[in-house]
Amino acid sequence: MSQILALDATQIILIVLIGLLVIAYPILIISRNKKENQRMTEQTNSLKRGDKVLTTSGVYGKIIDIKLDGTAKQVTIETGSDKYKSYMTVDAYAIYQVIKDEPIVAKDLPKLEKKPEENKDEKVEKQAEKSQPKTEEKKEEKKDQPKKQTEKKNKTSKKKDA
Repeated sequence: MSQILALDATQIILIVLIGLLVIAYPILIISRNKKENQRMTEQTNSLKRGDKVLTTSGVYGKIIDIKLDGTAKQVTIETGSDKYKSYMTVDAYAIYQVIKDEPIVAKDLPKLEKKPEENKDEKVEKQAEKSQPKTEEKKEEKKDQPKKQTEKKNKTSKKKDA
């Protein structure tokens, strides 16, 4: 009994944190599920003919018919195009998302700063100027190296002859 009472402050804090996590985690999960269920219910109730939808299985289509069958709500979806059309009936809760056909407005796009073309040309020219002298210097060095080596060989051979 005396060992239980002789806990350090860190041990007490650890026990309290574990207790809070055990209590808080289920509460957070339940509230998240409630929000998701509410969103799905609202979406299901707002379905109408002509809506373009995406099902949970990844099928895109257009709602053709909605039927209330007892407690379940069934939706008939037209998929495909032109001569390759097909129809499928799914539960309304199998619809993952209603796709909105809203045009993209230019003011919604991020603005890009356009720099004048002259600046780009100037940068390219500067880079070209920087790279040219280096390559020319390297070529000159390569040309000079064989001459220097042959001069050294000639000097050593002349010394041997003398």
